[in-house]
Amino acid sequence: MTAKSLKPWLLVSVLLNVFLIGGVGGGLYHWRVNAKPAVAMVNQHGLRQAMVNLPPERRRELRQLLRRNSADSQPLVMAGREARLGVIKQLEAPTLDRDVLVTELAKAREADMALRALVDTTLAQFASTLPREERQKLVEALYVRGQIAGKKPRS
Repeated sequence: MTAKSLKPWLLVSVLLNVFLIGGVGGGLYHWRVNAKPAVAMVNQHGLRQAMVNLPPERRRELRQLLRRNSADSQPLVMAGREARLGVIKQLEAPTLDRDVLVTELAKAREADMALRALVDTTLAQFASTLPREERQKLVEALYVRGQIAGKKPRS
């Protein structure tokens, strides 16, 4: 090969390398500029969303109430976990014992309902201390618009 025949290949190689380096560099720049923190991407709902919408001092109060009830809720959490493990054990068993499965599902449901009742009672206690405006924020955070009594769902 002569120097004349290598020049077009060298030119194509340089152009391709410049194109690839520019593409990678542009992609990295775009990725770094438009990257959002993972926390902002989490779709919060329920009690967590309600806490985000409350002023910091109210948020602290609600956290303290929930922590005080954590000792009462721990046995319920453990009972629900054990019942769900029983469900998994029954479903993985070589032969399914339907009656035991139904019993374990009922135990899990009862533990979950008792835990929910405890959290709801704590939330009611907390809501009774809030002024009307903050209770409204709590409602908007906890319940989807359209499910609130008196409001029609959007179509």
